[in-house]
Amino acid sequence: MPAKDRGYLNKLRDVKIHEGGMDLIVQGAFMLMESNKRQQQEIARLKELERKAASADEAMACLDRLREDAKALQKRADEAAAAKDDALAKLAESQRALEVERHRTDEAVKAKIEAEAAAVKAADEAVQQFLAEGWKADERLPWCYEVVAAKLEDWGMNSPAGQEYFQ
Repeated sequence: MPAKDRGYLNKLRDVKIHEGGMDLIVQGAFMLMESNKRQQQEIARLKELERKAASADEAMACLDRLREDAKALQKRADEAAAAKDDALAKLAESQRALEVERHRTDEAVKAKIEAEAAAVKAADEAVQQFLAEGWKADERLPWCYEVVAAKLEDWGMNSPAGQEYFQ
């Protein structure tokens, strides 16, 4: 029994009341003690509920922060996905441009090879025609010597030995 309740009982003993009245007072005191005990239990229960409510409020605030964080993360993920899609689109465009350039380069190389082949073929035909006609030494050889001598002179290679060779 709490000290407070014992104090009430001690005060009741000091009071001189009939026996029947004393029973009522004692009953009333016990009822008061029971009521006080229930009130203390109710206060404890309310404090526990208050603590749980505060904990629930903290949990809800934490949950709200988590939701905000999840939204921010989703936004960042969406931005990253958009950046990835842009990068993939640019890569595909670059690959198409590279393929077009490669095709153009292939065509240019092919055209150059064909032109060189045509030039070689024309030179070969000219040589074949020259050989087919035969060497007309009287007409062509002096001209060839003059061209070679002029080239050697241009190149600074005209020496007495070279002149002797060509005479």
